[in-house]
Amino acid sequence: MDWIFDNFQIVALVALALGSWFKSRMDAKAAEREEQRAREEMAERGEVEGHDFGPVEPWQEVMMPTEPAQPPPLVRVNPPPMPSAVVDTGAELKRQMDMQQRLRDLRESKAVTTGGAAATRKLTASKQTGYAAGGVRSGLREVVRQRSEIRRAIVLREILGPPLALRHDSPASPSPGV
Repeated sequence: MDWIFDNFQIVALVALALGSWFKSRMDAKAAEREEQRAREEMAERGEVEGHDFGPVEPWQEVMMPTEPAQPPPLVRVNPPPMPSAVVDTGAELKRQMDMQQRLRDLRESKAVTTGGAAATRKLTASKQTGYAAGGVRSGLREVVRQRSEIRRAIVLREILGPPLALRHDSPASPSPGV
């Protein structure tokens, strides 16, 4: 008896589980009785199970004579004849020769440039921007005259310079006297 009082929580859980199982069993049996009662009422009225649309009519199968299905006849269509194109072989040969010459010129220019693709990119970049990429600029005055170069210099200083907290002239750095 002491065990029951010492483990009252376990006993309560077991009793609760048994009560729940018993209630579900009783509900299932009540549902079965109700379903049986409904079947009996339907049988008395002459209704068929699952048929709620009125009196039952006997089904008469209509048998249609079936013939094997035949596909429609195939119709062969010949494509229209291709128009004969007048080809100027002399002009075509001249175009091909020009293309070969351009290809030779490109290969020669590639062989002349050293460094391969990187050098070619650098060369085209210098032609587009007007100055050689990575080259030395002629003077500080020319650089300062362009707004884009000033902005670029400020951004580079922020990126490559010391962090803000380590700068001595910044207000974010702590004062040495405090």
